[in-house]
This record gives sequence, C-alpha cells and structure tokens, in this order.
Amino acid sequence: MVGSQAVVEAEDLEVRYHGGPEPAVRGVTFRIAPGEGLMISGRGGAGKTTVLRALLGLVAHRGAAELFGHPAGAAETRGRVGYGPEGTGFAPELRVRETVHAAANVRGLSSPGTAADDALARAGLQYVGGWRTSRLDAEGYRRLSLALAVMGDPDLMILDDPWVFSDTLREIRTARERGAAVLVAATRPGGIAPVLGRRITLYDGAPR
Repeated sequence: MVGSQAVVEAEDLEVRYHGGPEPAVRGVTFRIAPGEGLMISGRGGAGKTTVLRALLGLVAHRGAAELFGHPAGAAETRGRVGYGPEGTGFAPELRVRETVHAAANVRGLSSPGTAADDALARAGLQYVGGWRTSRLDAEGYRRLSLALAVMGDPDLMILDDPWVFSDTLREIRTARERGAAVLVAATRPGGIAPVLGRRITLYDGAPR
C-alpha cells in the first residue's frame, strides 16, 4: 500500500530527442495520488509514450519527474512500478513465461516464479506460457503487456496503449481499490477512460 505522498509528479516536463530543435514533449504537468487514475490521450506521435518513458527514467528530460518522491529512474522505485509497454518489442527467443519471470527478477520481487504465474493467469495467458513470444498475435502481445503491468500488485501500474479487455478494466479497478495509482496512455481511450477518472490530452507534445 502506498503512503499519502504523491505517486507521480510531473511539472513542466520537457523531452528533446537527439538535440532536436523542437521538443517532443513540453509543458506537461500533473500529479497522481494513491488510488487515482489518469489517462494521457492524443493522436499517434503526440508524445504519450515519451511522457511515460521520461517518468520511468528511460529518456533524458527537463523539468520535474518524480515517482514516490524520488527522481525518475531511481532504483528505490523499481520494485513498486509495473510497466506494460506498447508494441511487439519482446525478445522473440524467450518464452512467454520467461519474459514475465525476467521482469520479476529485474523488479526484485521476492517470489518471481509465483508472481509470473499469477500475472499470466490474470492476463489470460496461463495456457501459452511455454510459447515463444514470436508466436503471439496482436492480442497476445497486449495481454503480455498487461501481465507485466499487474505482476506483483505494484503501487503504480503504467500501461501504454492497452486494449480494452475485460481483464484490463478489472485490473485497473482492482489496483485503484487497493490504493495503487494507474497511468495509461492511449490513442483511443474508449472504455478505459471512465475507469481512470481523469484525462489530459496532448497535441504535438503539449497539453491543451
């Protein structure tokens, strides 16, 4: 269970890629408290994934970006964040369960095997754990992303462009009910936005 402090704080967040003349993201400010949800919406290329990557410490940024009172990417936050990435960028030579188990080890979860099996069941992938990730279809990749996000019941769950499965909606509601924060980026918010409660929209990298 998280404490009373903000789970996520971003203030005037800015990201520039490769020293480009125009920032990919600029002027993004928001705060997420325990039990709260937030949707970041916008067209493809609007900067949604870049905001998530900045908060995770995966890209350099200007402005404030903190998780649990620590700077983005701090080791102290690693075990408290579940991140479900967008797309199909999973190692094709790894099996589905191996992928989730490896993520559990990176996060330092105390029982990585148990956590991986629980996450796969909650994401509807318990019967394909032995498959290589290259066998998954588009739905399978989104379910694998969901498994990574919910594993170990993190204090902050981050999902990048999830599909609107009943499992996704259930996990978001359950996370918020137990006091976790949920941050979702999506091009088509659809049925996910209502279970999050708040929403900001990016246009060309800036909120409007």
